[in-house]
Amino acid sequence: MLRLWPAGATALTILAGVVPVAAQPVLRLDTPANSTAADKSGYTLFSPTPDGVLRTFSPDRPTKSNGPLTVDAGLFQYETDLVNYLHSNAGGVSTRTYVALDPTLKVGLTRRVDLELQFNGYTNTRVLDPGAGATVSRADGAGDLVVRSKVNLFGNDGGAAAMALIPYVKIPTAARTLGNNQVEGGLILPISITLPAGFALVVMPEIDLLKNNNDGGKHVNVTGIVNIGYSINKRLTVFGELYSAVGADAHTPPVYTADAAVAYLLTDSIQLDAGANFGLNRNAPNLQIYTGISQRF
Repeated sequence: MLRLWPAGATALTILAGVVPVAAQPVLRLDTPANSTAADKSGYTLFSPTPDGVLRTFSPDRPTKSNGPLTVDAGLFQYETDLVNYLHSNAGGVSTRTYVALDPTLKVGLTRRVDLELQFNGYTNTRVLDPGAGATVSRADGAGDLVVRSKVNLFGNDGGAAAMALIPYVKIPTAARTLGNNQVEGGLILPISITLPAGFALVVMPEIDLLKNNNDGGKHVNVTGIVNIGYSINKRLTVFGELYSAVGADAHTPPVYTADAAVAYLLTDSIQLDAGANFGLNRNAPNLQIYTGISQRF
């Protein structure tokens, strides 16, 4: 799922995958027994993993956190918002943003590594002056491109815990009115733990190097996410999440949100989802709602 933050009165900064997420998977570490027993080290992009030993489908949706499980070698996966709406009153202006079809395309390279391209899809943003009731700015078009690779450290094919590293770089492909025309990047460390009674915990620290809000310099940004998922049954999972982002730039205020989402497995390789994020401080977007789909093939 995309993270959409207003960045001043005339532009929208889209941080996708700083993931967005992208987004946290329906945590399904209870993989089939034959998957755990099989030696999958020989499978690659050009020698795909057979159906009988595939790990359980775990897309990085719907919430902001990411999961530690990679796409099996030789398989492809897409994850996208169908519609994503954000409303914010930060900075003395009212910002309304709509995003449609912002796919993350994934391919499994080896047993533990996948490659991910995250496209910020069609974006339409409108900034209003609440006092005057006038439009300050409008912008629309495609956003930036984020290139990521997920490297699983352990727990990819079973076990009560899993961890991965996700380095990423944002390539500035967006129009100037939608992006900041700067290369940015960072490192994400998702950690998942299976808990009793159908619960699962994801903790995700992240460190980013981002452009300053008021000049061309860069600053360090630290993100923290704590996510609890509960599997109602084998196909339906609900999530609750707390998110924080704090940077070293004095002109980039911290953002805190509380998020909720639901995911439903339509088949073993298709997931539908929906969610809402609620701002906890005045710098955060007031509301972000979205719905999306993921599929593996």
